Amino acid sequence: MRIRKHGFDYNLIVIGSGAGGSVGAHYAHSLGKKVAIFEKAEIGGECPNWACVPTKAMLYAAKVYQMSKNSEQFGVSVGEPKVNWDNVRKWRDLVVSRTGASHGEEVFKKEGLHLIKGKAKFVSSHEVESGGKVYSADKFIIATGTIVAIPPITGLEKSGYFTFHEAGELEKLPKSVFILGGGPVGCEFAQIFSTFGSKVIIADSLDKILFREDSEVSNLVRALFENQGIEVLTGIKVLEVEKEERNKIVHWEKNGKNRSDKVEQILIATGKRPVLDFAPEKAGIKIENGRLVVNKYLQTTAPHIFAAGDIVGPYQFTHTGEYQSYIAASNAFTYRKTKPDYSVVPRCVFVDPEVASVGISESEAKENNIKYKVGISATAQIGRANTSNEFDGFVKVITNRKETIIGASIVAPRAGEMIHELALAVKLKAKAKDVAEMIHAYPTFSEAIKFACSSLESR
Repeated sequence: MRIRKHGFDYNLIVIGSGAGGSVGAHYAHSLGKKVAIFEKAEIGGECPNWACVPTKAMLYAAKVYQMSKNSEQFGVSVGEPKVNWDNVRKWRDLVVSRTGASHGEEVFKKEGLHLIKGKAKFVSSHEVESGGKVYSADKFIIATGTIVAIPPITGLEKSGYFTFHEAGELEKLPKSVFILGGGPVGCEFAQIFSTFGSKVIIADSLDKILFREDSEVSNLVRALFENQGIEVLTGIKVLEVEKEERNKIVHWEKNGKNRSDKVEQILIATGKRPVLDFAPEKAGIKIENGRLVVNKYLQTTAPHIFAAGDIVGPYQFTHTGEYQSYIAASNAFTYRKTKPDYSVVPRCVFVDPEVASVGISESEAKENNIKYKVGISATAQIGRANTSNEFDGFVKVITNRKETIIGASIVAPRAGEMIHELALAVKLKAKAKDVAEMIHAYPTFSEAIKFACSSLESR
């Protein structure tokens, strides 16, 4: 290691400018630390550029299109709506440009953070190299994120596929698409493409889509997808993919029965794997089973090197990445050592209606032998649902035997906003009756939370 006579170049070097890196960088700077951020791709990372933000923009465009098709029932005539894919992409790009990520370089410069565009690799435990130059620091935060894990399916690479990274770059809307992966990414794109007119098949090797969610959630989303014309395949194994002129043929089997589907495009949404291209071995950082090893304080096996964001897990959300990034910087530069608490992490899937959950699910309660109660309220009985003709959905609340709220699931048009009332209830260990007795404004979808908390039953 070659340390300059005047010491390290920086107090902190952050590798990655996404949620897992930028928050910690800003916090360290607020403590008076000299900070450099390395970014090899787009500033802001995955979420604002390719994932969360552009996908939600496209989902909203799809919702507007669907509403315009159904406008007659509200007494509004708009003619026959048409999808202009190029303009959908322009809308997506506009939304991305307004996130602030596109102005990240200016923001970093204004705040005194040193942004270095390029790939950073460790050359020693306190040095990284980028663009032929070596930079040193006392502390590091690794926030390199993840990339899509491509399954080893015979013929897939040769036949071609796309991921969410390329979804918005498709020059034309596919006539048909086979989506491999029934998690949040797969489900959101299934609804986007189907709403815009593509024939969609969504498939998963597990026995349900949205596998993290309770069965009521998964079953309702599946039913709504099928009603929309999306074919949902679960418990299948893809055997091979063949290319046939401009199409692709997906061969798969389930319970010994084989089937083949000819489609124009294949979207891979089967999960992600950590990006480990920063030469961790040069810094004494341990990698185990393809994952970065960190302790309960987000330290790697090199104690002065921390990690945050998708590369760490256990969740791959922007909000958990920001949370971890702050904790990593705090643990690096303050005497207060903090362990991340993942007991109250809201998660959302922005299909229509939205899906949101927090705390433990009913299946997790069963697995952990927790004696529990359940309260469910259908959103169809809520006045607000009647006014907007949005009847599909429910609120489900899980409590322990003392009726303390320990988890919840929501399927509703505003589920992503509604879930935070129940997240706070879980965090504060509130009783269901505390929420039920609180006045909820009428008419709102949140009334379903009140009714669910009023209808507990043991299971």
